[in-house]
Amino acid sequence: MTRTHSLAAVGGLATALTWGGMFTIAKTAFPHLGPFQLTAARFILATIVFMVILALKEGPRALIPGRRAGSLWLVGTIGFAGFNMLMYAGLAYSAPQTISLVMATLPMVTLFIMWARTRKRPAGLVFLFSAIALVGVTLVLGNGNPAAVLHGSLGLGVPLTFAGVIAWVIYTTSRGSFCELSLLRFTTHTCLLGTGSILVLTTLMTWNEPPISGGDVGAVLWQIVYMALPATVLAVLTWNYAVATLGASNGVLFINLVPITAFTIEAIRGHQPTGGEIAGVALTLAALLAVNLVTRRQAKATPRIEVAQARSDAPREYKASAS
Repeated sequence: MTRTHSLAAVGGLATALTWGGMFTIAKTAFPHLGPFQLTAARFILATIVFMVILALKEGPRALIPGRRAGSLWLVGTIGFAGFNMLMYAGLAYSAPQTISLVMATLPMVTLFIMWARTRKRPAGLVFLFSAIALVGVTLVLGNGNPAAVLHGSLGLGVPLTFAGVIAWVIYTTSRGSFCELSLLRFTTHTCLLGTGSILVLTTLMTWNEPPISGGDVGAVLWQIVYMALPATVLAVLTWNYAVATLGASNGVLFINLVPITAFTIEAIRGHQPTGGEIAGVALTLAALLAVNLVTRRQAKATPRIEVAQARSDAPREYKASAS
């Protein structure tokens, strides 16, 4: 493994660990700030930091989005507004460890999004292991009884978070469409423009609620700082670097560590995982790892000429993630 790939792996690990702790920390802030206000506060601070870093590294002119501002706004809205607002809304209905497990389906979702983009169908075993992973998720949600999910125990948290996962995969796999932008500039512009959408959506969704007081913000200031700095500035930069260096299907594999981190934190805080939860987590992670192994094996078995042809026919974002 080269030094570049080693740094990318460390970056993916850093993202997984910081995101694993984010769910519990965000949940503790909800008595003072709702999910949408918390999202807005987080990204206002994160955007300011991104802009300062970009201006110092590439100069003030780099802060101007340029001719592709519309495309960057769309990608940033899908990724930052879509993913985070849906995830925090889901967190209001479900436990942190449950939301983190839904996040672990991100590698599987990536495969299917890439299928839609490249028209290259995954191997048959991918569908089998994906189904097993979903059974594992239902084991956790049903506390060992997957059938319980069908009787109304699913709630709104899981589907909201899963929709957010799809939004983040779309954002992640869109990076290659902006090859003319540095990683830092792409991240900063999408975060800045996506935060604009977050502020508009938050205003529309909370217009009839009491205004936020300075005391509310002060009561959860450390949670906001954690989510804005380690869980956004650090995590998003390291995430984009890992995906750009290792490829989408390999980079997203680190997300499997998110539920392990979240379950560990909740156990330390006093939550005793049941046998059904442990079995579900183990089954889900094993199935998702199997999906990745099958994908790697299929890639190695593909003749070089066929790979070259697939890349030449693929959209630009796939070419970047596959290289």
